[in-house]
Amino acid sequence: MEKICLAVFVALFLYIGPGTIFGHSIMHVFPYGYYASDTFQHQVRADAIKDAGNFRNEAFYISKGAENIVGHYPPLIYHISIIFSYAAGIEAYDAIYFIVFFFAIVGITIMYLIIKDFNRHIALISLPLAIIMFTYPLLIGFTWGHWPSVLAQSFLIVFAWCLMKIELKHSFVLISIAFSSVLLTHTSEGVFAFIFMALFFAARFIAKKLNRAEIKNIAIAMSISFIASVYYVIIFMNTWSRTQPYTFLIEPLWDGNPGFYIANFGIILIFIIAGIIFSSFKLKEMHTSIIFAFAMLLSGFLNYVGFGLRSFQIRFFWPVYLSVFFGFGIYMLLKIVFKKWSIAYTITLSLIFVLLLMGYPKISFIPSYTKSESQGIMDSYHWSALKWLSNTEPNSKIYFFYSDIYDQDAVLRNTKRFHYLIDRDSFVNAIQEKKIKRYYTSELPGDSGGGIITRTGIFSFEDATTKYPQDYFFGPQDICKFDYIVLDKPQSDKDIRIYNMLVASELLKKNFIEKKFDNEATIILKNNKIGADCIEERSF
Repeated sequence: MEKICLAVFVALFLYIGPGTIFGHSIMHVFPYGYYASDTFQHQVRADAIKDAGNFRNEAFYISKGAENIVGHYPPLIYHISIIFSYAAGIEAYDAIYFIVFFFAIVGITIMYLIIKDFNRHIALISLPLAIIMFTYPLLIGFTWGHWPSVLAQSFLIVFAWCLMKIELKHSFVLISIAFSSVLLTHTSEGVFAFIFMALFFAARFIAKKLNRAEIKNIAIAMSISFIASVYYVIIFMNTWSRTQPYTFLIEPLWDGNPGFYIANFGIILIFIIAGIIFSSFKLKEMHTSIIFAFAMLLSGFLNYVGFGLRSFQIRFFWPVYLSVFFGFGIYMLLKIVFKKWSIAYTITLSLIFVLLLMGYPKISFIPSYTKSESQGIMDSYHWSALKWLSNTEPNSKIYFFYSDIYDQDAVLRNTKRFHYLIDRDSFVNAIQEKKIKRYYTSELPGDSGGGIITRTGIFSFEDATTKYPQDYFFGPQDICKFDYIVLDKPQSDKDIRIYNMLVASELLKKNFIEKKFDNEATIILKNNKIGADCIEERSF
């Protein structure tokens, strides 16, 4: 019966998670369900690695045109996705998104197994709480592209399960694989793994269960993990650690993001607090699931001591981590009334909370699932234009006039070409001043998270941006020096459409400018005389 219940839950999570976001299809003609720039950031990098066959360097169109920039993102998410892309015969943009959802559901399942080792009734009562992961604001972990963190936290749960099995012979093999996976997917989660590990061994020490064999196992496991991860850790210490060093900062709110806060649990928080109280009576025999929950609860509040973004990301999995408190609290409270507990009570409770958390009925003080059905910010017309540009001459330079979709500028990296984007303020000023210009303030989009760093030796790195003048990255650009000029014709904004088409008509007055691509969303012009006077500056 328990196995059937678990299978039903897995099916439910697949349906409300990837099923809904993907429109119940695993293959799409364009990146589907992508809502923000970071989703495209990871999609483009996976594609670039797939093209190159390795992740030694970042593609130049990701790193603002700079060459030989060390691949500094934790690599595991990309390698897994590319392998799956080849194996399943699907595009990398579908593969990487599915992998994140798939392993999140695997993580939920393994958390169930961890809690089941504590108490099978509590495990089944706890499962419905994971529904909250697949609704906003927590859904932004998927739709806004916090993919490395989500995947790393799935591996973090695997790590907790492996540590729970430390008494097994050769357990160091599983522990080292799990911990290395965390480090090589989103390295900052390694800090939270250490917090859990410290509490885990402290609890075993207090309970007088810690022995030499376990100390030996964890020492070997950490040594293997270090060896497996050292190549990337060196890169991490010279990129992310330098550009985003730890700074003490009290950050109660996640600026610019719809963060998840403990009060978002609503009335369910009462049961979570009850579970925490009941857990305090079991300090000497505290189970791994409870230790792990305490560790992740603490980790989710480290935004008050400088961990900011990383602690807010940990909260994506709070409904999973803290579910043991939720289940334990309900179970113990009801055990006061029902002395003889049966599996029927457990399944009934679990079903009740599934219905409540799915919004049947919808109650304001209970967080509930909200269906999110949208193709995201991409559409087939823009995707066709970007794919067309990716087949132009490899050394092509592309200039993009403004469109709302380009606010999420990682989209533009799908051209796989050097590109600039008009600055929105400069564009708006030109419309307001009623002027057609040759020079517009422009930005060179790209990924500078972790820095744009070249590797000069095993332990030596240098900033590649210092060789460029500041206005190379942001400043006035001559649109006549670009091979291709892209102008959108959005139906939702008449002013943008009119201005872009007016610029297009002025450019086409020159016999060396030709229209090469035109569809419902975009027009692409080819400049066959780079540097020549391609447009008359005038008022209109």
